[in-house]
Amino acid sequence: MVRIGGRVSVGLMILVIPAGCHQPGSSSNFIDRQIIGEVLMHSEFSANLRELCVPGGRLSGSPNGHQAERYVADRLVAYGLESVHLEPFEMVTWRDRETKVTVLGQPPHVVEGALSLGNCLSTPEEGITAELLDAGQGSAEELAAVGETLRGKFALVREGGLHRGEKMALAVEYGVAGLLQVSKLEDRARVGQCHPEPRPQPGIAIPGAEGARLAERLASGEQIRINVRVLADAWEAEPNNVVGEIPGSGRLAEEVVILAAHLDSWHLAEGALDNGSGAATILEAARALAAVDWQPRRTVRLIWFMGEEHGLHGSRAYVRAHGDELDNIVAVVNVDMPGSPRRLSTFGHEEVMDFLRAVNADLRGFEISDEIGNASWTASDHAPFMKEGVCAISLGGDCGPGVKYYHSHGDTYEQVDRRGTVQSAAALAMLVRRLADIPQRPTERLDPVALAEKMGWDRD
Repeated sequence: MVRIGGRVSVGLMILVIPAGCHQPGSSSNFIDRQIIGEVLMHSEFSANLRELCVPGGRLSGSPNGHQAERYVADRLVAYGLESVHLEPFEMVTWRDRETKVTVLGQPPHVVEGALSLGNCLSTPEEGITAELLDAGQGSAEELAAVGETLRGKFALVREGGLHRGEKMALAVEYGVAGLLQVSKLEDRARVGQCHPEPRPQPGIAIPGAEGARLAERLASGEQIRINVRVLADAWEAEPNNVVGEIPGSGRLAEEVVILAAHLDSWHLAEGALDNGSGAATILEAARALAAVDWQPRRTVRLIWFMGEEHGLHGSRAYVRAHGDELDNIVAVVNVDMPGSPRRLSTFGHEEVMDFLRAVNADLRGFEISDEIGNASWTASDHAPFMKEGVCAISLGGDCGPGVKYYHSHGDTYEQVDRRGTVQSAAALAMLVRRLADIPQRPTERLDPVALAEKMGWDRD
């Protein structure tokens, strides 16, 4: 049982208390202007982002993570949302404490700035020593080209192309000792999930300059042996998804529009871009929607997911726990590193295109692209919903020059385009308002198997 702001949540039971009422005679455009004006004139985005950006990030199940959960819940209560509660779930959390890569020789060279990728278990105390081979970008074709010669060796790959987890999975099939991924950043490494659960093969991220030197030596025909040592922790944790609502009224109240973002981050820097910016954006949208005393037809549910960085654990847990509600979910609007607004996209749901085009037309002042995207990426918290046939929508943006520092020691509050991201908060609040109030439901739940075949998704 979790008590927040005088309310009590037991398990998944939600107490819904009716909120304000319609303003007599107000048109939908008038409400949109109120909402956008509230964001642009009275934004608390930067203040909330600053509170969420603490040294060491917001690792799921960590003290910082729980502090962030509590902060968001308290702000929702202060903003007047209903049914504010925490939904706990179990997962394995991981972090590295020490990562060392040494290029053997006379003298040996320690690779500066090496970081373990997510879910790599500790190596033996003496580390793992093996030859290093260049596998290019780490594509399926490039890994197949070196094939069995990788057995017992480390593969050097570049960041980009396939997800790092896919590269590792392919490399493990060839029996690699481990993987070194060269960052696009010259001076620092970028981390991220490497294995779906803790596994022994080390995946290591190294700065671009260090990787380029290794690649040049290998290209000259030199044989290179490296020693990799990782000291990491993996433990059972119980983070919480944070949930709050603006309840609907009337015959459409049981239908739900979800606005979501992940709250967790890696344990480097402050987790500001990824995804403190998204978490603060939907908090600002929640504040504005509540501030104008708007009574939606459909229920608007705000969710801050934990466990995204380690494999979408929070959103997966939510979909499992709320499986009987999926037919009632009109759309899930997921916000991951929003930046300034640039393009609306959906994921295989052509039936919502006309609705999104109408929203686009009324947001032309934000210079959003006229083209509605039909996206297929599956690496954020919309994926568990869309793989069950629920309509997912995203608002892609321009995060500015600081975006290169996501998943790195440079991901700090100062790197976020705060003025631009406030525009996304305004646009998203209006989008959610339209989804909640349109009389005719603009989406339908599609057959998950047929949708996966159409979009080329793996449904696991």
